[in-house]
Amino acid sequence: MVSQQDTDEFNPLCVKCVRSCRQPLGSKLLECPRFSPRPFKLIPAPKKQLKLF
Repeated sequence: MVSQQDTDEFNPLCVKCVRSCRQPLGSKLLECPRFSPRPFKLIPAPKKQLKLF
């Protein structure tokens, strides 16, 4: 998992990527041929029971 400190040091596009080839914050990236996005986060199921009747 990427910590808050890591997000301050790397390019925003690199923070969203699974790979470890991170570019510094000062570099401007429009796209990356090696970009592999992180898996999406699952939303926990609601704990409240739905009323059916």
